[in-house]
Amino acid sequence: MSEQQQGRAARLLEPFRSPKSRRLLAAFLVSELGDGSTFIVIPLGVYAVSNDLVALAGTFLGRLLFASAFAALGGAVADRWDRRRILLVSYVVRALLVVALMLVPQDEAVVFALLGILVGASGSFDNPAAEASLRTAYRHDLQSLAAARKTGKTLSALVGPALGGFLFGAGGIQLALGVNVAAFVIALIVLYPGRQRSPAPEFLERSERRETRRLDWRVVGRVPRDARLAFVSALTGSFLVGLATVVAVPYLDGLDHAPPGAYGYAIAVYSVGALAGLWFAGIADWKRYSLRVILVVANLVYGLLVVLSVAVPAWEVLALAWLLWGVAFGPEDVVADARVSAVVPDRWLGRVYAWWSIVSKLGSALAFGGAALLGAADTRVALLVAGCVYAVVVPVSLWLLGHRSRTP
Repeated sequence: MSEQQQGRAARLLEPFRSPKSRRLLAAFLVSELGDGSTFIVIPLGVYAVSNDLVALAGTFLGRLLFASAFAALGGAVADRWDRRRILLVSYVVRALLVVALMLVPQDEAVVFALLGILVGASGSFDNPAAEASLRTAYRHDLQSLAAARKTGKTLSALVGPALGGFLFGAGGIQLALGVNVAAFVIALIVLYPGRQRSPAPEFLERSERRETRRLDWRVVGRVPRDARLAFVSALTGSFLVGLATVVAVPYLDGLDHAPPGAYGYAIAVYSVGALAGLWFAGIADWKRYSLRVILVVANLVYGLLVVLSVAVPAWEVLALAWLLWGVAFGPEDVVADARVSAVVPDRWLGRVYAWWSIVSKLGSALAFGGAALLGAADTRVALLVAGCVYAVVVPVSLWLLGHRSRTP
């Protein structure tokens, strides 16, 4: 590693040390560990009290739909009021919701499922305020901040569900939910002592205040070209990830020499690759490349790696491809985040991150629907075709979209 790269690597830790961002990052990490835990605990609890697969599937679908609605509302709120206060109030409300869930009698399966959906989706409400407040507080090195933030979210996504599953198995749902409440309390304690206020939307002009009340797409339509490209890439990328991860389950199950738990190993390998990709993207110098070029190349690689994952019917090949797949997502995750937050005004950041989240959820929902339509189709052929089509259609579309659009 060169001296310049070592300096960039050291910068990756600065967001965790800076007074401007360390409390925010720590609070988000703890609260998202709780979110990761509930991601697995609530569906397990719903199935435990209902013993109904339809109820289990409905929990996932309901959480996806409610999360999108909460994100839209949270984006508008984050652009109107002090974001740190929004986070503090949200942590209190979410902790109380989990406590209410703990008090639901075991024979009330419907009430438990509905409240569980609300608990699982509520994190999407404060996410726009969290993302926007970080970018506003640490604008001087958005690439390092993006790498640090994405790394924390990836670790939470890895550790949270594992922790939730362990607690559920060791002490039941009450223990698992109790730890989730504790996570919100810790996040509240970490964030509360900070006296700084977020650059507040209450300082906006009256016309800009009226703008923040509208839950519509006009703000997104007025963002610069890089943001629109990032939205499209998020939509298509989440679709491909969702489709591949769902279809990989029956594909691996049909392989002769795949070990028990091969799917879990592949997911773990993908996560390791994602962490490596984020680190690489954080220390690399991307100034010479436009975001359009980065996204076009990245999406071409995504499609080709899906093809590679099933080119040879062996689970080791799929695991290797998914490792590389995780690495390949790093540049898009970090560079797109840094470029978009650099060109979007502070007063729009909450809504932009909200819609970014909604677009990703939409891609996942389309993937789940597409996987269901495949039915009894050959899973290997389905992934080969999906990868080939993706590697052609998406990069070309991104290139044309970037060429025709003009930054205001």
